[in-house]
Amino acid sequence: MKTILVDDELLSLEQFAYVCRDIQDIQLVGKFSNSMAAWEYAQEHQVDFALLDVEMPDMNGLELGQKLKQINADMVLMYITGHTKYVADTLKLIRADYCIMKPYDRKDVEDAVERARLLAGRLRKRMQVRMFGRFQVFIDGRSVNFRNAKAKELFALCMDHRGGNVTMEEAADKLWGDRPYDEKVKRLYRKAVSSIQGVLEEYGMPGIFVSTRGACHIIKSKVECDLFEYFKDRVEHAYLLEEGYLFDYPWGEETMAELMATVR
Repeated sequence: MKTILVDDELLSLEQFAYVCRDIQDIQLVGKFSNSMAAWEYAQEHQVDFALLDVEMPDMNGLELGQKLKQINADMVLMYITGHTKYVADTLKLIRADYCIMKPYDRKDVEDAVERARLLAGRLRKRMQVRMFGRFQVFIDGRSVNFRNAKAKELFALCMDHRGGNVTMEEAADKLWGDRPYDEKVKRLYRKAVSSIQGVLEEYGMPGIFVSTRGACHIIKSKVECDLFEYFKDRVEHAYLLEEGYLFDYPWGEETMAELMATVR
């Protein structure tokens, strides 16, 4: 779990960092004595787990926690406080996952990390999608079987748009470009949409794909996807470009060219 520590007391910050360095599954990516610096970091980098002191100048831990949840609703938030009155308020107001009382020891930190590990596992999204290399979709670890090849390709196109609308016209151009845009093609599009909906119903995930009049899209926040991770941190995930991008679909070359341009 990519973890940040935020505490304006430097001694407490270093103590916590020292304990965390030997705990498996914790990747300490940032230590901050200033809330604004932590918030700015989280806007540009992936953060899975945040340990926040409640009392800090400028922006306190509760306010920072609210801002962090806006960036990533699945982030595990835990608070450090020396005041018992904050515990109930913290858990109620910010929906914190846990509070650690000062003074704490190694056992307290290990307990908090174990709780964070369990929470992160439960928060893991049910659907994982691979866009680099060959297009693959998994739900609960099982490969999804799209019985209609064009339905699978349409779903890939929606993923490529990262939550943005795919219009019927664009889908027709990308998937049936060798045919005139007529009622027959529109029926093929509707058939693909219906097929996607049917497959996701079978897997118990009907709300992840949305069809509106003349367009469709995916709900990005409900999907784990290597393409989304790439855009969160292009440097860290640059290796994905070596695998190619949606090489099953010719239109994937357009996105690949755009992705390559981001590293030049």
